[in-house]
Amino acid sequence: METGNSTGRRLDPVVIAARLVEEFGYSPASAEITALDLTNCSSKVWDEFSRWWQTGALGPPEVEGFSAAQLVRDHSLLPPAAFLMLDWLLRDPSAAKAALARGYDSVGHGPAGRRAR
Repeated sequence: METGNSTGRRLDPVVIAARLVEEFGYSPASAEITALDLTNCSSKVWDEFSRWWQTGALGPPEVEGFSAAQLVRDHSLLPPAAFLMLDWLLRDPSAAKAALARGYDSVGHGPAGRRAR
């Protein structure tokens, strides 16, 4: 499965959303929001997401001491939500770490956040 094309553009969020619904059980509305958020992630997070999308492997790169694999294992996040959390950790480390400490499964980029699933 591709995550981009030869021009370097990111995969269509509709394609991502379809897989989120089919493979991970997201509701269509949550899948659409999550897919849009994923396509707007930083390049660092997008590159890791793309690798996972194609291979299923969660790599070791860390953001603020967290990796996608660790977030899936220790915080029970689905992989797509783990990548959004890594992006949030890049953008607003204090708020993201506080959410992880509280144990919420909501990650987002706005004041109210968005449901991860």
